[in-house]
Amino acid sequence: MNYAVSYHQAYLKIKNSRRLLIVSHLNPDGDALSSVCSFLELASLLNLEADAYCQAKKGNTFNYLPHEAKIFFDKTELAPLTAYDVVLVLDCGSLSRTNLAEEIMAVSRSFDRPYIIEIDHHPKMDDFADLEIRQPEKAATVEIIYNFLRENKINLNKNLANCILTGLLTDTGNFLYSSSSNLNIAIASEMLNLGAQFPKIINSTLRNQNLLTMKLWGLTMDNLRINTDYNLAYSVITKDDIDNLTKLGSKEELEKYLNYDVYGDIAGFLSNLSEVRAIMLLREEEWGRIKGSLRTSRPEVDISGLAKQLGGGGHPKASGFSLAGHILKTDSGWKII
Repeated sequence: MNYAVSYHQAYLKIKNSRRLLIVSHLNPDGDALSSVCSFLELASLLNLEADAYCQAKKGNTFNYLPHEAKIFFDKTELAPLTAYDVVLVLDCGSLSRTNLAEEIMAVSRSFDRPYIIEIDHHPKMDDFADLEIRQPEKAATVEIIYNFLRENKINLNKNLANCILTGLLTDTGNFLYSSSSNLNIAIASEMLNLGAQFPKIINSTLRNQNLLTMKLWGLTMDNLRINTDYNLAYSVITKDDIDNLTKLGSKEELEKYLNYDVYGDIAGFLSNLSEVRAIMLLREEEWGRIKGSLRTSRPEVDISGLAKQLGGGGHPKASGFSLAGHILKTDSGWKII
């Protein structure tokens, strides 16, 4: 499919707007924040008024990104949605992950409503945008944004290069995940030539670990098991495990230092286990709510179907789900009650 027409249409809507709202998902990861910051940089280049919102950002891992400090993390700081000409939803997968679903659906029924553009590399789950640019084959949303910028002949500066390289590195596990491609690496090389700060990005992400994060990695490795019947590796983090981490510091410190998506990083790393077809990481971050991450590096395996059966979704190689229940550790392992 040729996305050039959609790229041009989106650019015209953005360029001609008076006020722009840029939104991404809860607990934003590197790709989400890089996507938001790249459009904040574009708004700055176009002299547009723009607000940005990502609920529940944790820590300061990505504070080197341009305009990151301008992002609101509380939706009460935003103007009413009718004050915006364009709402740009990035890397969200599902509208519910914006924490603005009710507001967006409510304003969609008004006469004087904003034009909604969605740009994403996750499979489709909702139908809410006036213009949808969705490319699930891309490794990261910033890869789509790179094509958008190039197609609209926008000169990429150092700020945009830092955003694109950060999103690519974090969503591919520094090009270790199976989603990586030769094109990703070529784009990364181009970003380096444009001045992207590779050492700073690596020091802020890969090397910016702390005691709580390393303890969590250790717990995950210690709990790692293989189910030979299904050729599946799994690890479990219970609520008690997470509560015990607070003994190393306060709950606030735990939320601050367990960075943007450490569970995704761990799951991605475990997917390199050669003896199995896929991996599953379960954790109970809050009582009665279990979250699961599924990953595979096998080209013939699609784990998104299992995620959908469990009420979630995602990519063929990286999916997730959430379900009600409590993880109980027993003498023979774990069970969900």
